[in-house]
Amino acid sequence: MIRLGITPTMKSHMLLLSAYSRTGNVAKCEDIVKQMHKSGLEPDTFVFNSMLNLYGRLGQFEKMEDVLTTMDKGPYVADISTYNILINIYGRAGFFERMEELFQSLPTKSLKPDVVTWTSRLGAYSRKKLYKRCFEIFEEMIDSGCYPDSGTAKVLLSACSSQEQIEQVTTLIRTLHKDKRTALPL
Repeated sequence: MIRLGITPTMKSHMLLLSAYSRTGNVAKCEDIVKQMHKSGLEPDTFVFNSMLNLYGRLGQFEKMEDVLTTMDKGPYVADISTYNILINIYGRAGFFERMEELFQSLPTKSLKPDVVTWTSRLGAYSRKKLYKRCFEIFEEMIDSGCYPDSGTAKVLLSACSSQEQIEQVTTLIRTLHKDKRTALPL
């Protein structure tokens, strides 16, 4: 861009970061963040979340933790999207202890888990067919006042390994949404 006489903006950097992130090009993404600093543009939470997601998808957990540490030191703010990324990635990788540690830290950061947070957590156990644990988490989710969406229902159903479990989940979800104007499509 500079070679063409165009001054890069925050939007142009974010666009490039997003494109290179989708292709898994870590070196280019890291270079874009450096260029942002050089040009006086401060990366924001979106930029750091993009880097977290990239590192996590590629299994670069140490770099992911470094980004989180940078965010925790400020002035960058780790938001619920940041923690959703982390919980999802650690859960997919099977690092349940770290995933749960991050989930349990949310109240200390004044963050409230949303449906994505709960569904990501459920998904980790669902992939291992840990139906009982999924059901416990689902109950915690409902008790916290967070109600499932169709993605949550699909994740919970995928944890089932018997027809009886499928019927239990289907009945539970339909009962939860009985008083709603729209039912979850199952």
